[in-house]
Amino acid sequence: MKRMVLLMLVFGGMMNTTMADDWMAQLDDNTYWTQVSIPGTHDSATGEGWTGLGILVGDLTGKTQDLNIAGQLACGVRVFDLRPCVSGSELVINHGVLQTKAKFANTMRQLCQFVSNHPTEFVVVLMRHETDGDSNSDKWAGMIADCLNSEDIQPLLADYKRDLTVGELRGKVLLLSRDSYGSQPVGAFITGWGHQADYVTASIKGVGRNIGTMYVQDYYEVMDQMTAKLNGIEKLLNFSTKNNVEQGVRHWVVCVNHASGYTQSASTDGNRDNAVKCNQKFIDFLSVDTQAGPTGIVMMDFAGVNKSGSYDVKGLDLVNTIINNNQRYSPVKKADHTGISSQERNLKKGLLHYDLLGRPMRSQRRTAVLIDRQKSIKRIGQ
Repeated sequence: MKRMVLLMLVFGGMMNTTMADDWMAQLDDNTYWTQVSIPGTHDSATGEGWTGLGILVGDLTGKTQDLNIAGQLACGVRVFDLRPCVSGSELVINHGVLQTKAKFANTMRQLCQFVSNHPTEFVVVLMRHETDGDSNSDKWAGMIADCLNSEDIQPLLADYKRDLTVGELRGKVLLLSRDSYGSQPVGAFITGWGHQADYVTASIKGVGRNIGTMYVQDYYEVMDQMTAKLNGIEKLLNFSTKNNVEQGVRHWVVCVNHASGYTQSASTDGNRDNAVKCNQKFIDFLSVDTQAGPTGIVMMDFAGVNKSGSYDVKGLDLVNTIINNNQRYSPVKKADHTGISSQERNLKKGLLHYDLLGRPMRSQRRTAVLIDRQKSIKRIGQ
């Protein structure tokens, strides 16, 4: 009997890990990707550790993540903020002047390998040129282009168009760059990114006439302006969660809402203090049933951990909240444009249902996605 219980516990743990790795498997192929609530990480590579000056001061001044890229992927993160710069003959990933141990090409290969191993998933990279750490800015564009066109990366990169669906992105990495590395993007270029408390309107330019709109809230120098930061988060959430109501092509807008920033000073504890308040803001907003709807991309600090240092950052709770928010609304789909639905769904008696992370649902609250564990096991095993 004890052995049976142990096996059940082990199997249950495996299922939770598998569902976290493959939570996008339960999304409808025809759903526009802009309608998905997706957890992302700000300065994603700072969880990889430091080299150079970073060894001395990185953990005190520049750390925004406790988990490395692999750990972030495993807990369900699907959007990564990568900031490559030139160091000698290679591209490294920095946070300002602080160099992490991550190399850009290796990180891109890691993300490509992940979507190859998990073909139901897709990954988005938000890239910018971290000029503060460059040893030779003139080489940056050519080195980026060479990396993206390498034979083990290029086939797994997605082309941007504003009406992309989940099905079209599965098994791919979508690269959206805030800086140009040539006349044509691999994925898309972003222009108009801003750092105001209220969200700004940016443009997404793919190849040809593939042009879209992005709304960005990235107010990071919070200091003593926490009310402005929280209001900025809520303002974009109020837009994004209602953005799946059919109104022309409004549901194609990409929303990028940052929980990240710093109070006190540009320090790791400043990042943590900000995360305590801003991560909780998202969790509280999404706990209200009347505010069900897509968050778009949520960029956060300390994703996947609830405590960082002495701070209760609730980064794991926030990742799980965003992922499972996808169950609380019916997204606009390319096939039907149905918009949000508030209709109650009846759960079959005697049939256990699970959230997108493979955990039993203890309540029978309204949900837009019901997962039968047996069907999930079969699908993952195919």
